[in-house]
Amino acid sequence: MKKILALTLMIVALCGVTNLWAAQERPDILFIAIDDMNDWTTVFDKNNPIQTPNIKRLAARGAFFENAYCASPGCNPSRTAILTGLRPTTSGVYDNRDHPWRKNLPDAVTLPKYFNQHGYRTRGAGKVFPGGGDSSHQSFEEYFEMRPCPQPKIRKGAFGWYDWGPVKEKLTDEFTVNWAMERMKGSPRDKPLFLAAGIFHPHLPHFAPPRFFDLYPFDQLIQPPMPADDLDDVPQLGIAMARSQRRWNGFLFNDPPAEEDPASLKSLVRAYQASSSYADAKVGQLLDQLDATGRADDTIIVLWSDHGYHLGDKESVVKFTLWEKANHVPFIIVAPGITQPGTRVDTPVGLVDIYPTLLDLAGLPAMPDLDGQSLVPLLKNPQAKWDRPALMTQGRGNHAVRSRDWRYIRYKDGTEELYDCKTDDPWNHTNLLAGEDRDKYASVVAEHQKWLPETEAPERGPEQVRDNKQKKR
Repeated sequence: MKKILALTLMIVALCGVTNLWAAQERPDILFIAIDDMNDWTTVFDKNNPIQTPNIKRLAARGAFFENAYCASPGCNPSRTAILTGLRPTTSGVYDNRDHPWRKNLPDAVTLPKYFNQHGYRTRGAGKVFPGGGDSSHQSFEEYFEMRPCPQPKIRKGAFGWYDWGPVKEKLTDEFTVNWAMERMKGSPRDKPLFLAAGIFHPHLPHFAPPRFFDLYPFDQLIQPPMPADDLDDVPQLGIAMARSQRRWNGFLFNDPPAEEDPASLKSLVRAYQASSSYADAKVGQLLDQLDATGRADDTIIVLWSDHGYHLGDKESVVKFTLWEKANHVPFIIVAPGITQPGTRVDTPVGLVDIYPTLLDLAGLPAMPDLDGQSLVPLLKNPQAKWDRPALMTQGRGNHAVRSRDWRYIRYKDGTEELYDCKTDDPWNHTNLLAGEDRDKYASVVAEHQKWLPETEAPERGPEQVRDNKQKKR
């Protein structure tokens, strides 16, 4: 296979063709999704507290995008954008309540479905699509449902998935990853393989085996900075997003328990860190199995998290905001023969670019009318010109634009925020538009406003129903 690939690359170089794979020798695709992993991990910075050695190992094989951003900081709109190539402003899927997303996009050809239509065997497991398994069963030839999470009730008074702590029960990702590894090693070679593995951690409940909690001793735990006045310069709509999970904020911030209490913020942060390291271990298992098959040199690997997460910073324990920690995510592409090992790309990009990028890498025909664009130029040359910033949306009318140096936010009521990402810390502490000298940033604001969407699809979920009812009163 390596000789074939070398010959193909020689032909490409002579002919000036962008397709790096011959049609009869298409690469396999290993598509790894992680749920709720933020940027406070060692793959971004070795000094960060959350240990992710296996994701670092993967990044060392290819290209790590240092400034990658989700289309929306919620599972449903983010995953819909990745798997359809359509932003929330195109799809009308703005939040997690817009289930099922397929009703909004009845004719959308999902990413795995498109690969299937072009000769790929498609298999998926775990949490890949939002909104349950129906979408996954429609898009994959074979799909393994995510197994139920254990509910040991570690915290007194915990309800639903709002729990965290060490457990010895077999967790849902064990089933997902084991199934994916079996399909990886047992797949026939008559067709190329598109294999998706949806890792549920570190999503709630923040459960992990005890050994992962041992990585984070309670008395040495690092927590995010939490200035008492952090929301004083934030518009009301931003505050509402930060405090949208009232069920948490009531006991986490208004009447905090003792820090050693299982219900404390510190205990939650520790559990999130342990769950993140557990997810990282699952990634390591997938990589080990891929290497064991001998197919690593013939496999494109893409890893992403659907959005980030706040851990008390910005007075929030939630993801549904437009600040950096809820939107900045790990994103890695390994494309043998194209990416150089250990490449770091600092250009801001969006996960909506995954769909066109994978088609380009695999040599498949371009899908028309996608909102993203291929990242192959950046994979070939990390310094290549990239003429647009990353765009994020949280609810219709609320958007953030992330350029190399700035994060600009505008809410649906016209209120704004601006953060200096070049000199400020990564926690978005200082809204430059809240001070008396906001006029000095007028040109920066104007430049970023150019990238705000000119049109927005209507909300088609429960929110629209409520709005219509209010209009009738």
